[in-house]
Amino acid sequence: MVEPFSPEPFARFYAATMPALRSYVGRVGGPSIADDILQESYIRMLKAPPIPEDKRKSYLYRVATNLIMDHQRALARQRRWWHWGVRPSESVEPGLDVSSDVQRLFALLGPKERALLWLAYVEGAEHREIAEILKVREGSVKVMLFRARRRMEGILRDHGYEAGHE
Repeated sequence: MVEPFSPEPFARFYAATMPALRSYVGRVGGPSIADDILQESYIRMLKAPPIPEDKRKSYLYRVATNLIMDHQRALARQRRWWHWGVRPSESVEPGLDVSSDVQRLFALLGPKERALLWLAYVEGAEHREIAEILKVREGSVKVMLFRARRRMEGILRDHGYEAGHE
């Protein structure tokens, strides 16, 4: 039987996972939503039925990824409303003034592409973990990573950067 989190084990899990998750959410979803997504991810994890210890990190990243995707879809709807002249009750998030060119260019990728690249190359997640987090087949991860990498290389090239190869 899987035990639910008690305060001490949760505090240890939080301390071990929060910095990397915050960085992931900030890069994939944007710094303006990082704190909200981070908080909501842990809240949803605590409200979920007990999760086996070896699945907790993947579950947490999957929840965060889903929240990011939901946020991106909401922004896309708001942009369409603005384009059509319809004004929703909440304002569209203003463009972010990001100091780093790489961050700005990374933001040109779609959320799923950013998530793939971040999980694989920053977090060092295995294809199995990435598949669990993004809810895709494990066999698809390699192809999706290849495409996301090529797309990022094209973006870099289009903006005057030489893309490095492994």
